[in-house]
Amino acid sequence: MTTTRISILALALCGVATGAAQARDNDGYGETRIGELPLRGALSKTPWVGSWWAYRTDGSAYRLHDPAVNGLQSGSYATRWTRWDDRTPEHLSPAEKYDLLVGRQDAIEYDALIARAKAFDALGTEVQSLIEERRTLVRKLNSAITEHEGDSSFDWRSTDDGKRYLEVTQLIEDKEAEPAKVELTVDTAFEYEVLNHGTAQFGIASWYGHCNAWSGAAVLEPEPRFDTAVDGIPFTHGDVKAYLTEVYMELQSSFYGTRNEYHDSEEGRAGVDFRDVTPAAFHILFADLIGKRDKGFVIDRFTGSEVWNQPVRAYRSKVEPLYETVDGEAVPMKRKLTYTEYGAGAPRELDRGDTDVYPVLVTTTIHWVTDGLPHETLTRTDIDDSIDDETFASAWEIRSLWDDQIELRTLTYELWLDKPMSDPDARIVGDGKWEHGSISGFTQLQPDFIWVPLANLNNSRDYENEFYDYDTVVNRLMPGTLAPADDPAVAPQSFSVTGEVAIPDASPDEPARLSLEVTEELTVSVLTVEVDIQHTYIGDLEVSLLAPDGRVAVLKAYGDGGSADDLRQTYDVTEFNGAAALGTWSLVVRDQWKQDVGTVRGFTLHIK
Repeated sequence: MTTTRISILALALCGVATGAAQARDNDGYGETRIGELPLRGALSKTPWVGSWWAYRTDGSAYRLHDPAVNGLQSGSYATRWTRWDDRTPEHLSPAEKYDLLVGRQDAIEYDALIARAKAFDALGTEVQSLIEERRTLVRKLNSAITEHEGDSSFDWRSTDDGKRYLEVTQLIEDKEAEPAKVELTVDTAFEYEVLNHGTAQFGIASWYGHCNAWSGAAVLEPEPRFDTAVDGIPFTHGDVKAYLTEVYMELQSSFYGTRNEYHDSEEGRAGVDFRDVTPAAFHILFADLIGKRDKGFVIDRFTGSEVWNQPVRAYRSKVEPLYETVDGEAVPMKRKLTYTEYGAGAPRELDRGDTDVYPVLVTTTIHWVTDGLPHETLTRTDIDDSIDDETFASAWEIRSLWDDQIELRTLTYELWLDKPMSDPDARIVGDGKWEHGSISGFTQLQPDFIWVPLANLNNSRDYENEFYDYDTVVNRLMPGTLAPADDPAVAPQSFSVTGEVAIPDASPDEPARLSLEVTEELTVSVLTVEVDIQHTYIGDLEVSLLAPDGRVAVLKAYGDGGSADDLRQTYDVTEFNGAAALGTWSLVVRDQWKQDVGTVRGFTLHIK
């Protein structure tokens, strides 16, 4: 029979991204002429810092605003459960606020959710031991399968390890079925998050979370930096970062390299998947994407069983020739030329044999943005670390400038050129060779894989919280977080209407009404209203503004203004902050007393 490697689907989807790129020599990575690849570069748009919304604290169901819950770590679930009866909007988790916004909060079955979560917690230690045992068995079985490759008589299921693997898998499945006996209809973002991205599941490690999704959002989307309100619900910039992170859980990307889970053993480091982000791929991608094209991308900075996706910000390189020059002529050196090829299948190394090349030694320091910060941390914008000059020669000075927002690593590697590096047509050929290895203790290594986020298409929802909607997040929630409402640099959009609408005298039940259409999809942060009403006794009038969603704000109460003629005034209106502006707005004027008459001549909305 054919033997195939077995695997376990990891609960920590810190690496979900769709799409792939296949290396064909080195052209698949970008520009290969070493003289055309800048030795330093920094993105003009720094990816924003944030949190990976850990599963151990229920992902975006974490009540980061509740002082009684904030800061709880694993083991404090019971305390958190006792707080779920608090419905104060300011204390709700991002998930609960979103459910409130879209009218689903009343559907949250808190009691059933608590019962389901407690059932998981009661079995957690026992099942965790089984999961760890199964992971060890998988590793041993895959080694045996590799050893017996091509042997049709080998069946891993008949081995002692195979039998135990099947037994442990069945035990895990049986235990996982027990909490599901608690009836619960999952039809809210909050419930989904706790059950699928939170504590109500088995085998949750402390590093499990949304680092891949945060990375993609931080590269492609602007940073929410200000608090806002929509439909009267307060949303912090941290809430909106949570939503962006969630809706980027699955996205389209170009992917380079494959995951290696066992870098801490000599056997694991012998695999092609340990070195399929080659020095050539690494150098070209950094210099071509950041240095030449100002395009952001993401690395898995942890080569091993854990996955830590981090968006890259900058790099600096130094290149020194390893070959000698004799009488003005560069002398080539022999290297075993290899190319690593990967795509839909497992990576493979192609051996091109001993080749004359011109090797160079490269030292590169890379800077990436971190996600291990408090949920509402804002990215520093007050720093110029002058990446294009020598003001800050030390990478550690950059780290101190950025506090804990930037991490860095210095890697050393050998690249192979087909011509001396002084030749403008000298190209990087072959994979090259990593030189850091055991010097770093196999901890400060090359990225396990690299990927370029391309677009958020939401074509599939296998891992993403299906109750969040990207368009709702971007169009309704984000606008108010991108600039302060009172920022004079943010120009309002204006909408006007004029007319001659008679105001019925002493007929409050038959008001005059003049309407206009707002045709832009705006979210109200600041609203001012200019009114133009002709009347011989404005104290008779009550003037209101009717929004598209049916809400009403009284601009002028009956009696205000006394016997004055005409009403030409501008009003600041706060009742609609956070509301969608698209649709029909009406100025409604009621005459509450007999004798004096007039007309509504127009009004203007200024919205930002």
